[in-house]
This record gives sequence, structure tokens and C-alpha cells, in this order.
Amino acid sequence: MTDETQNTAQAAAAETSNEPKATAALPAAEPATKKPAPPPPRELPNLEGIARWAQGEDYPLLGVLFENLPLPKFDILVMQIKKAELLPQHWQVISSHQVPEGLRFNDLYEAGKLRLQYRDQEISRRRLGALEVAWEELRGKAPSLWNASDVFAALRRIIQKKREVDFYDLLTAVRDVWSNLSLPHGREQLEVLWGCLEFVRKKTKK
Repeated sequence: MTDETQNTAQAAAAETSNEPKATAALPAAEPATKKPAPPPPRELPNLEGIARWAQGEDYPLLGVLFENLPLPKFDILVMQIKKAELLPQHWQVISSHQVPEGLRFNDLYEAGKLRLQYRDQEISRRRLGALEVAWEELRGKAPSLWNASDVFAALRRIIQKKREVDFYDLLTAVRDVWSNLSLPHGREQLEVLWGCLEFVRKKTKK
């Protein structure tokens, strides 16, 4: 092999050694995990339905306004209701939540009246049960003497204590107690509660 041939072979070998080596193919990137679709917005009551409920119709969607409502948000709503002068700025604070000894819910005139009114036993059981919880939280105050402020005070304690109550059944039982009264007090307080519920609906966005 001549010197020229040897030099050519060495140069070719050097060029070959300098060529980039093929790298192993990287595994294909896994597609990003898709985020779960957000839940559809819950259905909320409308003002027309609330008005029909106040006139005596059934409207179960009304209870959605207070379902899973955090206590701080409830307090903000009540503050706004007071600011709008739908409820008194101040109401009597009940220091004790204990029902006076000797008082029994089932002996109340209001409870007996509702039992006669609700012919469906399941509806009667649910609504009277919800009313009894609020009665306990209001220290045994007779439901016929409640005002709208009492209802919101009971709602707050129920939410605070996380007591199992169907809010629609409670509100409807209160409505029916007031509707059964012959004195103006019942109708007046129902109209106040009606206005408050409309206000809460307007402030509830989802």
C-alpha cells in the first residue's frame, strides 16, 4: 500500500468515527390526562316558583337555596337581608337552646293541625320532623308565634350544627303553620319570609 493510499484510508476512517451515532428512539410522550368535566350547574328555584310556593303550591326546588350552604355564607346573606331592611337589624338572642322541661312537640296545637292537614303520612312525618328540629333550636317556642327572624335563627343553628333537615320540608311546614292562623300575624310573616327567600335567590348564582 502506498503512502498516499494509506493516508486516504486513515482519513476515511477518521471521518467515519466522527459521524454522530444514531440514538435510540425515545418513547412517545403519553397524552396529558384530561381534567374531568365540571359538574353541570345546579338547578335553582325561580322567583315565579317561590311566589307560587308562598301561595300554597308545592315547589321542592326551594330547598336548594340552603342545601350545603356554608355557615359564613349564610351569615353574609342574613347581614345583606338586614341591610335591605327585610328583617330587623337586631332580634332577640336566645341564650339557651334547651326546650323547657314538660314541653312536648307532639302535644302542640300546631303539630296536631298539620297532622290533620297532611293526609300523606310520609309528607306528614317529614315536615313535622323538620319543624320539630327548628322548634328544639328555638327553645320550644310555639311555631304560631314565630316570626321570619325566628326562622332564620333556627336555620342558622341547624346549619351550624349540621343537623339533618330537609330545608324545603321545614320552610313549607312553617308556611302552613302561618297560613292556618286567623290573625294577621301569620300572613304578615309569610310575606316577610317570601321577600327574604326572593332576596336569597337573587344573591345565589350557582
